[in-house]
Amino acid sequence: MTTTLTARGPEDLLAAVPVLLGFQPQDSLVMLTFGAEHTFHARLDLPATVDDDSLTEVVETLLAPCRTHEVDHVAFVVYSADRATAAALAAALVPTFVADGVGVVDVLRADRGWWCSVPVRADATETPPQPYDDAHHPFRAQAVFDGRVTHGSREDLRSTLAPDVDLRRRWGERLAGPPAPGGDEAALVRDLVAAWVTSGEEPDDDGAEQVLRVVAQVEVRDAALYAVTHDTVQEHLRVWSALLRGAPDPQVPDVAAVAAFCAWQAGHGALAWCALDRCFEVDPEHRLGRCLAECLVRAVPPTAWSERGRSDPA
Repeated sequence: MTTTLTARGPEDLLAAVPVLLGFQPQDSLVMLTFGAEHTFHARLDLPATVDDDSLTEVVETLLAPCRTHEVDHVAFVVYSADRATAAALAAALVPTFVADGVGVVDVLRADRGWWCSVPVRADATETPPQPYDDAHHPFRAQAVFDGRVTHGSREDLRSTLAPDVDLRRRWGERLAGPPAPGGDEAALVRDLVAAWVTSGEEPDDDGAEQVLRVVAQVEVRDAALYAVTHDTVQEHLRVWSALLRGAPDPQVPDVAAVAAFCAWQAGHGALAWCALDRCFEVDPEHRLGRCLAECLVRAVPPTAWSERGRSDPA
């Protein structure tokens, strides 16, 4: 899903962030981009220690995709009560981005409903704090109208993919039994998922067992990816998220990678990262998972799949 928000001032920028991310960031550095063919947004945890090495890593991580996508302007928001950290980040980011030809609209620091502009010069001070309310902003109303849910934190977002103890037990017991006679497993999975997508129903125990038994097979995974279309991506994301919540550990990496793919295609980058977190907890080197992580780090747009990626899903 593509969401277009027109920001005309700091309050608009602050209201746009949780809508675009899907959650209210905390202790984070957020970058919004403008003027590129494929605009994107990025969020990083604040560095544990603010030193030259950590600042250099932050700058390089955020500047690289801006170069790739020829971004014109960016805006930064530091979610923190720590003025010194915000000032250090601004002093590192702004001159480097400007020298590289990327304009900086503003650097804001937000904390508990107040915002201020962060100075770049060492002898400058923050502007007086101003209140803001992103929960009742028109952007939030638009997000609700578009069907986008804004969670209170990243952990709240991640919890939507958290294991369901009862499902894991039931499905794990089924998978411990003997498999049914084989057949065209890719077609079987494609048809089962298509039925859940069309009906809006959750995966049933029998169907989930059949999908989870064979999801590690490359041809099955590829069939699942090929089945995702622009019109059905949200429903595919719903189905694979449900399968991920009930998947036993051996099946988690492959199910999580497909769920991450669906989230990426739906424009939910933060949710894609949450799915990849679950993938890498079990298999840190999962091939499809690592490929998707690289796409997210490089801010590769979902359209790249239809333009180039379908020839090699991995």
